[in-house]
Amino acid sequence: MKRILPQIVGLLAAACMIAAIAAAQQASRKAQRPRFDPSGGAGSAYAVGGIAVDVSAKNLDDARRAAWTQAMVRAWPILWARLSNRPEAQAPRLSNGQIDAMVAGIESQGEQFSATRYIARLGVVFDRSRAAQYVGGAASLQSPPMLLLPLLVDGGAAQVTQTRTAWRDAWGRWQGNVTPIDYVLPSGTAADNLWLSAAQMRRSEPSGWRSIITRFDTVDVLVAEARLVRSYPGGPIRALFIARHGAAGTELGRLALRVAGEAGLARLLDEGVRGIDALYAQALRDGRLRADPDLAVDVGAIYAADVFIGTPPPETVTLLIAAITPDNASLAAAERLLRGIAGDVLMSQVAVGGTSRIQISLPGGETALREALAARGWGLDRLDTEFVLRRLPAPPPPALPAAPAAPPAPPSPPADATRP
Repeated sequence: MKRILPQIVGLLAAACMIAAIAAAQQASRKAQRPRFDPSGGAGSAYAVGGIAVDVSAKNLDDARRAAWTQAMVRAWPILWARLSNRPEAQAPRLSNGQIDAMVAGIESQGEQFSATRYIARLGVVFDRSRAAQYVGGAASLQSPPMLLLPLLVDGGAAQVTQTRTAWRDAWGRWQGNVTPIDYVLPSGTAADNLWLSAAQMRRSEPSGWRSIITRFDTVDVLVAEARLVRSYPGGPIRALFIARHGAAGTELGRLALRVAGEAGLARLLDEGVRGIDALYAQALRDGRLRADPDLAVDVGAIYAADVFIGTPPPETVTLLIAAITPDNASLAAAERLLRGIAGDVLMSQVAVGGTSRIQISLPGGETALREALAARGWGLDRLDTEFVLRRLPAPPPPALPAAPAAPPAPPSPPADATRP
């Protein structure tokens, strides 16, 4: 017992020392890493991610600082090349101090370290205003805002925003990266889950898509589709990524990737995001990524002057119209009918199999709307604060004219009349 007790005490002391060293390293790592939230600063920063570093030094802090410097120096030509669409070798030569002045933060995308070695994948975040003086007029064309829908097909189930998928998280990590495409990613609210379902991705009617892109204040829609196939649970994963565009889902390109197991899924999806973004960027440069004319929203007349000569135009009034929509065909017909009357039409609530509500704005208000609908065989029933769209009964057929009366018969000659 006397021999065992010193050994136990020695083991406990060694364990305490190891725990203290690990805690000190963790505290040092947390204290020295610059904090940056790409989702909060995506509008004012450029991010270049996926830079692999492997640095050894006399201690962990020196290795980490050297790795950060290495990542910043390697990220600058990547940033310049993406903005200018030119080779990285043509990027301006800048000193480490000039590059460091443009950097807003370092983002860790996975790291491993020991007492003297630091291995990580880092993202470098550049401040837009500071980088502008070095980028100058080299920036290439930029797309208008486009609604991005990350569609994941995994195990036969297709989802967009109904649950938080790994594919959507990958696009969230991509937000703020250097790209000529202005992506608008849905936040995943309850309304998004209703509108942006996997079934909507298969619909090509421009009317439904027009209401969606109007709601998100975009000009077009992009569907980034990811299909995952697992060989067996925990085994290799094959992924097919497809870049689609417009209401018809026109394919702009595809790529296939593979990882050995579930542990590499996040990196697989990150590479898929990078590949699809490259397909969209190339399509934009080639002129293939153009706004779908079928999705263009009608713009009402804009009056340049506030003083009108003669009779002023009627005031524009917004009305809420309720339409019975038992199926998709009736919903499309109702929206098509109202769009033929006014340009400013917004689908405020869609209920296939129930009552859909449509917001419409037009000069003249209720009177003008009733007249336009009556000319098309439709009417309005007022119910509280809204109007219910209904079809007017068919007019009765015109009465046929009465048949003319037969002319009277000539009188017969008397019976006693003699013949000549």
